[in-house]
Amino acid sequence: MSLLVPLGLLALLSLPLIVVLHLIRERRRRVVVPALLLWQHLPRRHDALSRRHLKLTLLLVLHLLAAFFLALALAQPQWLSDLFGRPQHLVVIVDTSASMAAPAGSGSRLDAARARLRTLAAGLNGQATLTLISAGPEARLVDRAGPAGVSRLLAAAEALQPAGVGSDLATALTLAASDLQHRPAGQVVVLTDAALPALDTELRNAPTHLALRWEPIGTELPNRAILTLAARPQNQGGMVQIYLRAANYSHARQRSNVRLFADDRLLDTRSLDFPPQAEVEQVWTIPPGVRGVRAELDGNDDLPADDVAYLSLVSRPLRTRLVSANPALLERALRAMPGLEVQVISPGAFVEVTEADLTILDGFLPNQWPAGAVLVLNPPTGSPLLDVEPAQRVEAGPIMVQARPDLFAGLSLGGVVVETMAPITPPLWAEVLLSYAEQPLILRGQVAQSDVAIWNMDLAQTNLTTRLAFPLLLARTLRDLAPADLPASILAGQRLTLRPDLRSDLIEIRDPHGILHRIPVESAIHPILNLDHPGLYEVRELAGEREIFRGILAVNSGAARESNLAPQALPAARNAPAVAASLRRDPQLLWPWLVGLGLAVVLGEWIYVHARR
Repeated sequence: MSLLVPLGLLALLSLPLIVVLHLIRERRRRVVVPALLLWQHLPRRHDALSRRHLKLTLLLVLHLLAAFFLALALAQPQWLSDLFGRPQHLVVIVDTSASMAAPAGSGSRLDAARARLRTLAAGLNGQATLTLISAGPEARLVDRAGPAGVSRLLAAAEALQPAGVGSDLATALTLAASDLQHRPAGQVVVLTDAALPALDTELRNAPTHLALRWEPIGTELPNRAILTLAARPQNQGGMVQIYLRAANYSHARQRSNVRLFADDRLLDTRSLDFPPQAEVEQVWTIPPGVRGVRAELDGNDDLPADDVAYLSLVSRPLRTRLVSANPALLERALRAMPGLEVQVISPGAFVEVTEADLTILDGFLPNQWPAGAVLVLNPPTGSPLLDVEPAQRVEAGPIMVQARPDLFAGLSLGGVVVETMAPITPPLWAEVLLSYAEQPLILRGQVAQSDVAIWNMDLAQTNLTTRLAFPLLLARTLRDLAPADLPASILAGQRLTLRPDLRSDLIEIRDPHGILHRIPVESAIHPILNLDHPGLYEVRELAGEREIFRGILAVNSGAARESNLAPQALPAARNAPAVAASLRRDPQLLWPWLVGLGLAVVLGEWIYVHARR
């Protein structure tokens, strides 16, 4: 037990004062007499004798107890006890980034973090609660448990795996702060290998009021990794150039072999000479028709995941049908765009069941919107799809961006003149993006299974086609309409939002282990993928049993912020004593209890005195 205000013990001097007062107090007997003259015949007690003999009465005991409790309360005593301590709250943040798969002791760094978590859990007192947060590319609360649920929490910790590139410690600390809200006795322990080159920057927005303790896991290890694998098409014969960048995070010179595979077929093997703490680059030229590329490095090091890199060379084809009576201008602009397969159809030959990813309707509208992406230019009157009036001449006016400024950023539209325009009533499902002379010029919206853009202009009646902005605006419009292509590669753990074809109702993803995942496509909702494991994923978009698109998604683990296994300097602990000791013993103030006991004794004295009357 300890005293917060030791000077308060001076109040114990009141105890001998109470004893003195009881010694000198006159003790008189009540005697009933018929007349006051008889008082002189009563025998008197000797005062000296009464002062020498103090009787231990109940009243004296009550006075002494009340004074003792109140005086001790002034000293504000506290004790440290497992039995009477306040409930403790411990939040443990475990780094689950890719570098935690590196070895540490007899297991991995993540195994060492689990062992430390078990030690912390074993040191909790009987009233403590424990919260586990994983800090991979995205932080998440794994479990929260009291004494009865610690075993369940530890089982959840055993299921944690390295979840990708990066450790979102800032969000993890925010989750910890939320969990410890209104819990002043809480502490946070971060178990990390500190393989985070930008840790100070990442923690800039993290909470600063936490009692925080950093515990490093693992030591510096040499490592070699493939950091970049990229492709660039060549102009000659569809050849593709492959670029590789690899790094040596070791203080010694290293030699390794790198092998390049095209669709699981070995193309080339080269020997790489790595200077200490340096990078090397390699370039290959491969023939067209390859769907996926894989590069393997003979790392023989402590982090095998970043010794392999994958790259997808599959792009989404955009089968385009141009429905126009005068297609020459548009056809020339479309064929200059890579990835477009253009089919020209006259309005009289248009068949709605014809399969296409993008339909461009120039001066023509069918009876119903074609499924998929649709671009309408110079919409005609008399269609049930749009309310359009006959075209009329308009005076030159300013072009105003009404919505989606990103679509027009950097485009020089000043000086564009539109001689005639057809007044159009914007449908409820569309919004006006661009206006000319206060009339809708470009509209955008979705209706049923159609993603529609409307250019309310006749290209022959405007000077837009003579300006550099025309091909750029056309390309941006088509890219915005068309389903988003899959990236050539992403980092493990990176979130990817899919924007599939509107005709699709199901997405199938087969992971590198051959497991098939099915994701239903809801209207206007884009599925979000979070892929933790490196490798090639096969992606299919289906409309019923019909395949709309088949592609490859490459996921890699190599990155400079993960592959350098040298721990960085960790921030200093904040207001956090040694966790094992502080969780076993918790200070408990006793003065409120002592004040209560003192008042209870005073109340007892009052009851005793009044009971004797």
